[in-house]
Amino acid sequence: SGALTELTDGFDPALSPDGATVAFTRDGGENGLYLIDSDGGNERLIFSGRAGLRAPTWSPDGQWIAFTRGDESVKCYDMGRMGCPTESEFRGQFPPSFSLDDYPLVEQTKYKLAVVDRSGDNYRDVVALESAQAADWSEAGIVYQSTAGLQITTAGPDAENQLLAFDYLKPFYRDPDWQVNGGKIVFQSKEGSHWEIYTVNADGSGMTALTRPVTTLVDELPSNVAPVWSPDGQQIVFLSNRTADHEAGVWRLWVMDADGGNQRPLPLELEFAYSFGNEQIVDWE
Repeated sequence: SGALTELTDGFDPALSPDGATVAFTRDGGENGLYLIDSDGGNERLIFSGRAGLRAPTWSPDGQWIAFTRGDESVKCYDMGRMGCPTESEFRGQFPPSFSLDDYPLVEQTKYKLAVVDRSGDNYRDVVALESAQAADWSEAGIVYQSTAGLQITTAGPDAENQLLAFDYLKPFYRDPDWQVNGGKIVFQSKEGSHWEIYTVNADGSGMTALTRPVTTLVDELPSNVAPVWSPDGQQIVFLSNRTADHEAGVWRLWVMDADGGNQRPLPLELEFAYSFGNEQIVDWE
């Protein structure tokens, strides 16, 4: 219908599979994981047992919610634009020509995945790297970003974490979202000064760029970020700050076909704030 309904304030909204409920988080004095009905009623805090909660994502059956918590720290190797991997991540992802002695050891916030049921009970951590953020939960598992690239795990106690995609020369793969029925995974990648959207198969093959600059003859290249699949897996909604002149301007919601075709802005007069901080700007159910 094009009608807009203001729900509440908070971070990282995630629609339940039936579209009836929105999960989100708040920080500060109201820290916690919240739910609110999609019509704006019945807002309730369901979990506040940990600090630094972000990026909730629903299980396919709508009975569980996974999220990132950031209330611990870890020692890691500061590699600048290539991130800050732990020693195990470093040795697992970088070639022998890279030496730990070349990078300072620093203390950085751990980002761990956890789950609760939709009542906020039965909390448990999920098998994942200690830099896990921006997860998405599908029938095929949980995909998330890390300092060691995109990773896949499950919510089960016997889960085995596995690498999906990583390139130590281009290490910023962010904000993955899994196509319905365990299809392709869409994500954003930092391409020098700007970000573009890619897809990759669930086995790590077939990486494909869906967006790219039209021209480099501009003062600032625009970015395309925060991609999310449509419920039927045929379209992708995303945020872009491109203008008609291919410059970087204000952020707007865009949509495109699954193969990157038919890209167009949505007719919404809203002001979006995006700070490249792994914000989960949009969801589609």
